[in-house]
Amino acid sequence: MKNNNNLFKKIGLLACCGLMSLAVTACGGNKALAKAEESETEAETEAEAEAEGLSTEGEDETELESSETTYANLTDYDESIAVMEQSSVGDESPYYGIMYASVLDINGNQGDSNTVYTFKDKKDPENAWSVTGLEIADIEADLVTGNDVVILFHGDIVKDAEELEFIAVLPDGNYSLKQAEGTTLSNTMSVFALETADNNTIEFIKDNCKMDEDAMKSDSGDKIKVYYADGGELGNFPLRIVKQ
Repeated sequence: MKNNNNLFKKIGLLACCGLMSLAVTACGGNKALAKAEESETEAETEAEAEAEGLSTEGEDETELESSETTYANLTDYDESIAVMEQSSVGDESPYYGIMYASVLDINGNQGDSNTVYTFKDKKDPENAWSVTGLEIADIEADLVTGNDVVILFHGDIVKDAEELEFIAVLPDGNYSLKQAEGTTLSNTMSVFALETADNNTIEFIKDNCKMDEDAMKSDSGDKIKVYYADGGELGNFPLRIVKQ
């Protein structure tokens, strides 16, 4: 009877071991199946991304490259360029641009350096700047409340709009950002002329823009690069003058 009991114990033990083995196998099988399904899902996601012209790898690098390539142009603000040549004038920001604006308010008399002018950007009417006449390097336009004007500015209007510097306020019109290199033909109190390498002559109206030290120290013969706003019949207005 004792032997029979031992036999039953052995059979029961073997049965338990068998069940445990089956459970372990089933559990392992489920994990392997889940892992295979996960790998299949990842492969399908990558395939879909590739089909759409996207990549699931190197996303951080792509974002970094994109931010670096926008350094030359503020893509969020079309009328801006970056002056890559940094020099003794201490450009805190490389960006210079054109703002199409309107005169929102005038507090004081026009021509008075203490008069406060408020301008709003027509591209983004929620943005407005109040500056004194002393803070504007050159005013070429007739400033009347409600009038449209064009402002040449220095600074990052997208990320640091509060720190903009106003180079000049110009009459309303269509302006385009350009650059030219060459040798000065003349340099007077109010205008200067530049001869380019292809023998074209461009005349500029002086507007107190930033320029490198000794960039135009002579009446003629200075080699410079000019970033400017071309206003057609309204004239060419420098944003930045770089010594070559």
